[in-house]
Amino acid sequence: MLQKGLTITILVSSNDIVENCVDLDPKCPTWAAQGECQTNAAWMMTNCRNSCHSCQGGEKAWKLRALIAAAYDNSTQQNVTRTVRIESLRITHVEMDEEKQYVRVYGRMVMTWNDSTVAWNRDEWGLSWLNFYWIQIWTPQLIQINSKYLSASLTPGAITSKVLAANYTGQVYLWSDFTFIAPYNFQYENYPNDYQNVCFKFDDKRYFAVKFLVADDVKQKRHEELSEAHSSGWTVENVDVKDSKYILQVVGDWRRDQYDLEASNCELCLGLRRNAVYYVTEMLLPALITSVLTLSASLFQLSVLQPALLALSIVSQFLSLQLISNRLPTFAAHKPVILKYAGFNLIATTILFITALILRQLSKTESEIPAPCWVNRFVALVNRFLRLPATTPADDNAKSNNATIQCQYSSLACTLNNILFVIFSIIYFVVVVACFVF
Repeated sequence: MLQKGLTITILVSSNDIVENCVDLDPKCPTWAAQGECQTNAAWMMTNCRNSCHSCQGGEKAWKLRALIAAAYDNSTQQNVTRTVRIESLRITHVEMDEEKQYVRVYGRMVMTWNDSTVAWNRDEWGLSWLNFYWIQIWTPQLIQINSKYLSASLTPGAITSKVLAANYTGQVYLWSDFTFIAPYNFQYENYPNDYQNVCFKFDDKRYFAVKFLVADDVKQKRHEELSEAHSSGWTVENVDVKDSKYILQVVGDWRRDQYDLEASNCELCLGLRRNAVYYVTEMLLPALITSVLTLSASLFQLSVLQPALLALSIVSQFLSLQLISNRLPTFAAHKPVILKYAGFNLIATTILFITALILRQLSKTESEIPAPCWVNRFVALVNRFLRLPATTPADDNAKSNNATIQCQYSSLACTLNNILFVIFSIIYFVVVVACFVF
């Protein structure tokens, strides 16, 4: 009956167990299947021993339980602040509902505490371990305290005790299955490679009656805690159980509400990352490829290929935006980084496209009046440090028309085009590093 993690030694004869392990009512199997062994533990485990699997220890165990129960005073135990250690925690399943904005987690927990009133003499009774009913001795009554803001249609979190046992020294162990659910505002800044950190707060319903401590093994066995975790579309990367320092904290302005206090006794936090296998191929690569296409267009200095490549880049970006919009949740409250970069890329490409058309027209402008001297000096200064040789529209014009009128502003247009190429290359580098590296 006890789960893996403890070795139970019960020193009784097998004949004693077999003779007393019987059901006194033929309906016991049906009642046990309906969960009556937990809800009506005292009667069921006495009269339906076989169906409720309460035969461990034989008749000696029943006599020892009766003796402990007769001397046990639950009323005095309520006035004592207990220290409960969380010895083990396993996450089995996680549900993420992004439309309704809540997270539900399923798992198992092992807690232990010391209760000297249940200790016994092992040599006298011949028992090392003993199972108890939930109502026989003191147990923590756990509730989740941050699920009250959920919709009424959602099932609230619950903690169900499965096994309660103690050894002869008075050390009590409780195995519980839990279901926590909490509202959560999903963060979509890094979508679809986003990381969500969800926390569930729980406490004893008798506030300040229990002081929780987290065992060091729980933190050191983080990978083991995640070995059975299942979550559709998400990967559970981290589990962290935090115990409070048992200190009340004022979470509001005491001058307005001096009773605005919060006691968070224990907190379970999960770190989950979205399984976005499509992120690189459907989102990141199209964005980077169109960026390279936009910048490389400037190398065809104002030839017909430059605006053609920029136009192709704009069309490709609109197609990639369709892929992003199909993946992005319609109820997202934050703009993902990939969407911000796509918007920047589209605006930058549009600016370069319009500028290329204007500069191309400027380079083809024919005039008998030479350009001012300051223009020639500016062009010469820029070409000393930055010169990208390419065929210009003025060269094509001279070959085809044999015109005597020269394009006086062709060199200025090419120089401005080179300056824009350098400026936007630097801007793109900074934006890409800021968005996808840091």
